Amino acid sequence: MMVSIGLSGRREAFVQLELAIGDARLTGKRLLVALVNLDKFYRMNESVGMAFGDSVLNQIEKRLSTSFHAKGISRLEGNTFLVIVQTDAEDQKYWQAVEAVKYAVERPFTGEAGAEFHMTASIGVSVYPQDGRTSDQLICRSESALYQAKEHGGNRVYFYNNEDTVKRNRRLLIESSLRPALYLRLFELSYQPIYRLSDGRLKGFETLIRWEHPELGSVEPNEFIPIAEHNGLIVPIGEWVLREACKRLSMLRSYGMNELTISVNLSPVQLLDPTFAFFVLNTISEYQLPASAIELEMKEHPLIASPEALSALSKLRAAGVRISLDDFGTGYSSFDNLKQLPIHCLKIDRSFIGRIDLISAERHIVESLISLVKKLGLEVTAVGVEYEEQYDLLREWGCHYAQGYLLGQPMEAASIESQLLYVQHIRG
Repeated sequence: MMVSIGLSGRREAFVQLELAIGDARLTGKRLLVALVNLDKFYRMNESVGMAFGDSVLNQIEKRLSTSFHAKGISRLEGNTFLVIVQTDAEDQKYWQAVEAVKYAVERPFTGEAGAEFHMTASIGVSVYPQDGRTSDQLICRSESALYQAKEHGGNRVYFYNNEDTVKRNRRLLIESSLRPALYLRLFELSYQPIYRLSDGRLKGFETLIRWEHPELGSVEPNEFIPIAEHNGLIVPIGEWVLREACKRLSMLRSYGMNELTISVNLSPVQLLDPTFAFFVLNTISEYQLPASAIELEMKEHPLIASPEALSALSKLRAAGVRISLDDFGTGYSSFDNLKQLPIHCLKIDRSFIGRIDLISAERHIVESLISLVKKLGLEVTAVGVEYEEQYDLLREWGCHYAQGYLLGQPMEAASIESQLLYVQHIRG
């Protein structure tokens, strides 16, 4: 969460900081400009009342003023304080000063009947002159550091880092651009072929989303999808992807390619939407597709084991929609999920496939995994196949499907029909 600083508090802070900067400029000293915010202070107000909460804030201000020598102490709006500490230009041990500030805030407070209360604090720090030479620059950069401390869970100290600010600004730009990109149809889809290893014939395509941002250029899905999940836009984005994929498959099947399937990546957040399963089934019906022609791919995540997610997946599987567990071998991978989740297929992550043509641990892991998964009655897809040796080994081990640059790169939607005659049967 971003901490808000009120106008009156900011004016007082600016005055104190300008005076401290003037003195530091004359003496050659450095300044630590710290914004101190009490974590979850509202809980104290709720539990013991606002009167005691105000008393705590007053005590903290007094502690900060008397515990160590500071160039300025200001209580800003709410539960945020500005602390200005002067240090020698040669002194690099800034942590000592900041730890003294943190300790002053977090010493216990005594309430009625002797009950003790403990607070934690998040602190964002900028340093004069390296992080800025004006009060405006220093306070803004301390706010940026405080934001990072809060983003990482609070109860910590964060020094201003320009790279963090660049990342944060990029994230904010992406977040503000997502909704216009959706409604202006700036997202694009590409389709990577998937082949059956038993006969080398084309099984279908995986749908991949792309975004060419007008300012940032190409933004990868692994960067903008988590942001869309955070702000809720993943639901309408996911609906658009599924609808476009079904439209494309319907067109291909109208050319007589009735055995083709299409897979769509699924966010676990979509599974928490109570209307998700109905939307999928209605979209499939709208384009007159058999449910088995649609495959939903999801990565392992704690949310997929929630009652809401399991209910949606079970409903879709019962209707005939195929379910795949993607990127197996990374993240939250668990064999327990293979028996609990209503899935048809397991996709082995490319990080394992990339080394199976070598004498490596991955080679033995993948061979054993394919054997185990087949015994569980599930199908297996290998992702990231790039060499003939990998293809031959996977076919020898009984892997069902494969995709990768050896078999075909992602294609633009307009190119699928023209290339399909060439890629439909490329391997014997």
